[in-house]
Amino acid sequence: MGMKVQQPHQARSGGEKSMGRNEELRKKTEELVRQRTAELREARTREEKQQLRGRWVTDADALGNAEARKREQFQRSAPKRAARVNLLGKLENTNTGLELEEREVSDRVTQDDVVAAVDLQSKSKKYELVLDKLGPYKLDFSANGTHLLLAGLRGHMANIRWKDFALNGETQLKDRIDDAKFLIDHTITAVAQKKFVYMYTKEGAEMHVLPSMANMNRLAYLPRHLLLCAASTQYSVMQYMDISTGQELGTKVPSVVRDPTSCMAVNPSNGVVATCDLRGLVKLWSPSVVDPLVQLKGHKGVIDDICFHPNGRFFVTLGGDHKFKVWDCRTLRALEEYAVTYAFNTIDVSSSGYVAMGGGTNVQIWKDLFTASRPNSPYLKFGLGYGNIAQQLRFCPFEDVIGVGHSRGFHSLLIPGAGDANPDFFYANPHETERHRKERVVSTLLDKLPPDMISLDIQVPGVNTARLAEYNENIRLNKKARAIREKKERRADKSLGDAAPTGLLVGNDEEVDEDLGYKERPVTKELKSKKEVAKERKMQKWDKKDSADKVRSKQTMRTSKIAQQRRARMQRLSGAMGSDDEEEKKAEQNRLKRHRHEEEDAADDVRELYGRRDEGSSKAVNRGKSEMTVMTPSVKKNAALRRLMG
Repeated sequence: MGMKVQQPHQARSGGEKSMGRNEELRKKTEELVRQRTAELREARTREEKQQLRGRWVTDADALGNAEARKREQFQRSAPKRAARVNLLGKLENTNTGLELEEREVSDRVTQDDVVAAVDLQSKSKKYELVLDKLGPYKLDFSANGTHLLLAGLRGHMANIRWKDFALNGETQLKDRIDDAKFLIDHTITAVAQKKFVYMYTKEGAEMHVLPSMANMNRLAYLPRHLLLCAASTQYSVMQYMDISTGQELGTKVPSVVRDPTSCMAVNPSNGVVATCDLRGLVKLWSPSVVDPLVQLKGHKGVIDDICFHPNGRFFVTLGGDHKFKVWDCRTLRALEEYAVTYAFNTIDVSSSGYVAMGGGTNVQIWKDLFTASRPNSPYLKFGLGYGNIAQQLRFCPFEDVIGVGHSRGFHSLLIPGAGDANPDFFYANPHETERHRKERVVSTLLDKLPPDMISLDIQVPGVNTARLAEYNENIRLNKKARAIREKKERRADKSLGDAAPTGLLVGNDEEVDEDLGYKERPVTKELKSKKEVAKERKMQKWDKKDSADKVRSKQTMRTSKIAQQRRARMQRLSGAMGSDDEEEKKAEQNRLKRHRHEEEDAADDVRELYGRRDEGSSKAVNRGKSEMTVMTPSVKKNAALRRLMG
């Protein structure tokens, strides 16, 4: 029994010892943890103070407050966390389009293949409108891409909200329609008809008629300047109009335009209008400049269409020589030139850089034309079907859709990757309500840029022109005052000689006269010859005449000049004829004079012969004399010499 009592006592004493050791170890560990925590807290406090002192918090008491340090640390790390998370600013991948399998060619993909691969919402964007009676049709999309405008050549016009296929308005104008454009928004349209340009509401009601824009066939709209530009394909004229005020400005007359316009486009970055003609020239215009800003020789023949890139750095021209060129707006040089096999007549550029061309029943899509990749074949090819001759095509903003107006209606095609992956809704919002639309119209009117800012040079908007003009005028006056002071100093040195003061600061004329005490010399009279004086008087009389007198004087001068020319020509002709007669007379006189001299020489020879002969030969001499009377002087001389020798 003793043994049984003893064993629990021994076990209890051993357990108490182990528990005591564990408690001591735990206390030591807690003490070390408290010490280490205090050291870390103190080190962190020193680091925070060193980091924040003089940057965010300058108060020493605030640095000693843990809450203040924590708040400042949070404020400092907030931008980094926002940049790291960046859920709102996260951009979509711009590498969109078709995902092809190995050895698959993109231009073999049809519209049926694209429709089969997209969702139901995108499938509804592929549709066709059959309008085979009043075509061919031209089209235009609104700035936000929600509305479609169709204008047939034979007078049919329709305004459609195409996403839900709601017809806003439809009308038959019973007149030829050459072009149509949306203006501020989808509620106002401008239509170039056979005689004048008209403005209509979305329901088709006529708002205005613009008689100054007569016989215009091409329209262009400048959204930032609220300007409507019109040009003619028959006459060499061009006209700008401010649609907010109705003011006409920047009329280009035939002597400036020179050739009728075949196509027209607007640079969205600076508002410069580009026109093309039948000779292959590209002309860039501004309403504040009379002559074209730039003239380029684009193609050998007619240029069918021209279009600018949405960023304004490039533009593409499509010529009748079966070529299209990519141009740089900064260097005004052709970057690339491609030959096409089809006869295309319309072209457009999407917001992502896709280039679409249409002609006949064919539509081609080119990709990466504005990069260094330089493609050698089209990205996609589509057919419109038999009899559907393409008239005009346009990309829909904010959508992977292209609209094609043709001779038998309208086609909507799906182009994967054509829309911008990260659109900017500041200027146009496809999700806007009616209230937002009205507010945007008001803000557009308030933010309208003046026409003087349309230039090839990319300028920063918001320049105070009044202050700039004042600054330039002050510079001019300072230069003029400096020149006057230098001139006064030179005159003072010349007139006073050694007595002239050094470092003279001359102000106006009164101060100069008071300080220097001399009178300025009069202006030296310029010596001119009598001819120069007569010429100046003649020009003064000419300037005093009115336009009618000048015309009559020019006609009189022209008539007198023609008479003088005729008189001089007759004198030359008569002088030539008289010179021939005089030469003949002189020749005859010389011949007679020569004969007379020969006769005198022969007579002298005969007299000598008579003196040498005796009287016995008088008969022979008489016979010779009788013979000489019938001989010529040369024969006489020869006969006398023979007798003398005999």
